Amino acid sequence: MVDDAKIILDIREEEEFQSGHIPGSVHCLLNDLSYRLGDVAFDEKIVVVCRTGKRAQQVKALLEHEGYHYIEVLEGGITAYKGEIVRDE
Repeated sequence: MVDDAKIILDIREEEEFQSGHIPGSVHCLLNDLSYRLGDVAFDEKIVVVCRTGKRAQQVKALLEHEGYHYIEVLEGGITAYKGEIVRDE
């Protein structure tokens, strides 16, 4: 799911992101969405990640409203993710 994404948006708080995130993901607070997506075309794949998937569903709806067409939510959030995790030290 995340391998072919143009961008993986991790919308969790800074502390959550630092405690473990998907390699290559971009930490993005909600206020910074438009800035972070500046070079992402409306038809490119975006994966949205949060802790459990609930916040990510809200961001998906917001991005769809803005015109993005290919948005996926990491089901179950980072807590359900079975791939590699990077921790900031």
